[in-house]
Amino acid sequence: MRISPKIFVCCILMFSGWMSRAQNETYLLPFDNRIELNPALAGLNKNSSYRTGNQYSHLNSEETYNLFYASWDAYSNKLKGGVALNFSQGMLSKQNITTTSLGFFYSGFPIKINDSKILFTGGTDVLAATKHWAVAFLNNIIPHDNDALVEQGESFFRYYIFKPKFGFLWTNNSLQIGVTSTVLHTRNVAYSLIEPTTTLGYTLYVSKKMDNRVRDLYSKPFEMSPELIVFYREEITIARLRLLAEYTNKTWGAFIQNDFTNQITTLGGTIGYRHNFMRFNLNAGMGIPGASDYNAFMCEFSFNIIVPPFRHSKYNPWAPPKR
Repeated sequence: MRISPKIFVCCILMFSGWMSRAQNETYLLPFDNRIELNPALAGLNKNSSYRTGNQYSHLNSEETYNLFYASWDAYSNKLKGGVALNFSQGMLSKQNITTTSLGFFYSGFPIKINDSKILFTGGTDVLAATKHWAVAFLNNIIPHDNDALVEQGESFFRYYIFKPKFGFLWTNNSLQIGVTSTVLHTRNVAYSLIEPTTTLGYTLYVSKKMDNRVRDLYSKPFEMSPELIVFYREEITIARLRLLAEYTNKTWGAFIQNDFTNQITTLGGTIGYRHNFMRFNLNAGMGIPGASDYNAFMCEFSFNIIVPPFRHSKYNPWAPPKR
């Protein structure tokens, strides 16, 4: 399958997000969007993957967030590295803001060290408050003879947010450790009461590889993988520890997440099912009473397609793969 059909399939997944509601730049930490966690995972092991999901987070009666995401990544022989597209659409209920974000990333320049290697990544996301701009556009073109226009206040987003990301991933046969640095830069495109700012963010990703294949054959019916993610940005700090277990085609897990910004400690679990290359996962949890300021609730449903590399030669289809 060539690159262009893959991009077409990813666009279909991304545009399905127009029918969903979701967050602004207030951060939600997705479970299965690996490109958001560390773009260096793009095309890892020369796999192609399509990941889409929706995360809902309820803090209280005034603050509810929802995030839809879709990402595609693959290994490109021409570019000698992994490429990825990352799409998200979100909503913040308190201000009724809907945003759209689209990004592109590249992962490559491997440095081999014994039985491990280091990959470097770079790219950017661009975020805009699409619903606000649509409302402003309609207010300008539709006549309002009898109805007064709704004045947009300070919360109206009159700027774009650029999110360049740079990072690395160290990986060997059993472990993955990576750090991603994000520069958030706001740029005004009209008069705004909000001053442009530039802030830094960092994401630590540590995970044990859950790949029990040896020469493309599954050698173990049971596999366990711990995963640690720490996200830090000015006024936002989130840490999550998750333990996943796979037995043939079933997935179980448990996680604890601490939102230091909102003082919420969430305890939850994961349940999933795998069929061939497809994976369905459901993550859900609630704030621990006494340890959280709110009786918060969060859940995320995700659908993933992970396709391993397919080796085929039209001139000699029965030849063994080159090593």
